[in-house]
Amino acid sequence: MKKLKLFNWLSITILAFLIVGCEDEPLTGEFIQIGDPTQVEPGQFKAQIEGEEFLATLAGATLSSENLLTITGTNDVTGETITLVAQEGGIGVFNLIAGSGTDNGATYYPAGANNPYISTGSLGGSGQLNISELNSTELTISGTFSFIGKRAQLDANGDPVLDSNGNPIVDTISASLGIFNAIPYVLDDTGGGGGGGGGTGDPQDEFFALIEGVEFVEDTITTTITAISGVDMMKIVAKTSTNALIRIDFPLFSGEGTFDMVAISDGTDIIGLYNSNTGGENLTSSPGTITITNIDTEEGIVEATFQFTGSDPLGGDPTVVSVTGGSFTLYFEGIPGSGPSPFTADVDGVAYEPESVTIINSVFSGTPVVNIITNTVDNKNLSIIFPKDIAVGTYDMTPTPSTGNEKIGSYNPDLTGGGLPFWSNTGTLTITSYDTLTGDIEGTFSFTATDPFGVSQDIFEITNGTFSLTLP
Repeated sequence: MKKLKLFNWLSITILAFLIVGCEDEPLTGEFIQIGDPTQVEPGQFKAQIEGEEFLATLAGATLSSENLLTITGTNDVTGETITLVAQEGGIGVFNLIAGSGTDNGATYYPAGANNPYISTGSLGGSGQLNISELNSTELTISGTFSFIGKRAQLDANGDPVLDSNGNPIVDTISASLGIFNAIPYVLDDTGGGGGGGGGTGDPQDEFFALIEGVEFVEDTITTTITAISGVDMMKIVAKTSTNALIRIDFPLFSGEGTFDMVAISDGTDIIGLYNSNTGGENLTSSPGTITITNIDTEEGIVEATFQFTGSDPLGGDPTVVSVTGGSFTLYFEGIPGSGPSPFTADVDGVAYEPESVTIINSVFSGTPVVNIITNTVDNKNLSIIFPKDIAVGTYDMTPTPSTGNEKIGSYNPDLTGGGLPFWSNTGTLTITSYDTLTGDIEGTFSFTATDPFGVSQDIFEITNGTFSLTLP
């Protein structure tokens, strides 16, 4: 089975129910020019939205190692944004019909809206992008564009608003006379991917599902991570040799658990999709669930199960398909520093964010003990003490040591001002896992910290404490 891995941090938005079709290439031949980029100042990005001028205050582009070009203009005063995407980016003319089998497309976010207009071909959207200059020395790009954007009206619950015939109401917006002149672009070389196989000793991806009880035999799996409207989204696409596909989208940092799928996504929702590649529409999850059993964004692995009933969210295709028994174990390029914090807690409802975590082994009354010491940049201290031979389980916390077997928490609000430590008057410590051979230990804690000597009457509530560490 061929494995494709893409990892593109790009700000694009693509509705999850787009039509999948043939490959898209830069268009050739003679085209009507919609403007001269030199008509605007270098660095400017502007267009007409329904006859009203859109002038970006921030404009730039990204060209990935896979030649995916993303151009964005944002007015940070109004909150409006236009994004243009073209595969095989370079000088030339590109079709911006979204859902034509590539990532090509155009998106317009109105002021204060989370439901964008997209040049979705299945809804009647269209568009064209003309790149007239790509200066690889100055790293600037110039061109013109226009597009017709479509979006389904959504109610307060995010469901499509239907007309009297039961069909979704679709809004339209026109972006014309789009021009950008010598706006900067950056080269994004974070593409590629982790895992894959190929006889290299890398871990192998696994994907399984049943379509109406028949095994879906994938030929390729593509895993893409994309930033959409500030949300890092993972898109998994499995295809058969005949290009039937199953697609799953979910926010990368959803965490572990069971989550409902939606039928129509603004690009940041959890959604499942099936397309048989036999001429029908994309059938999206209505309903469906995904259970993420393991995800490590730093190491680059995700394991999950899923199931959904696929149907056309716009009602044009009466086909309904059952996708059951879905599961996957996929490997991707990990994100350094994205893993969970090794130590977290709240103090009186405010996040306690340690700058340093130190683990000290010592002996008290003949008992080996572990002291986890954390300090913040503003000189606060939070520590947890327990015997090194502690087992998985839940324990009451006490304020002072006696034999070394006690489980103790302490909090000092000011290390520099001669502040007193406050100790766990009451509380619980739970060890959720502990490998005594490797030292890997995870746990949770909460306690009420007071001064056991009565010098101070202050009380601190330590809640939502977690740690995931390796003991020396």
